Amino acid sequence: MTYDAQKILNIAGELGEVMKLISGESYRQGSISDLEANNQLFAEVRQHLLSIDNSDGTESFAATWKQSHEVCQTVYRDVLENFATAIALVEAGAGTYQLTNDANEGGV
Repeated sequence: MTYDAQKILNIAGELGEVMKLISGESYRQGSISDLEANNQLFAEVRQHLLSIDNSDGTESFAATWKQSHEVCQTVYRDVLENFATAIALVEAGAGTYQLTNDANEGGV
């Protein structure tokens, strides 16, 4: 039986490509880089809201606005961390398959 480690490595490569889109490695709208680049804009909108009306409702909305922005960034970072872990596991699995294939073919 032949085990094809390259097919498994291709999966890791595809996961890496998706990770690049999410991380904004090539800066893309909706990536974490885009979200972080707009931190100042979010802060300015929040301040503007508070300057219009300093009622409890406005303060609550502004706090929710800030918290949701922070949560989005945290989720993005967690997703990227999990992608990195998945890629490492897939690559390790490919190495195991390669060793198994080598052993089956008498190479080890």
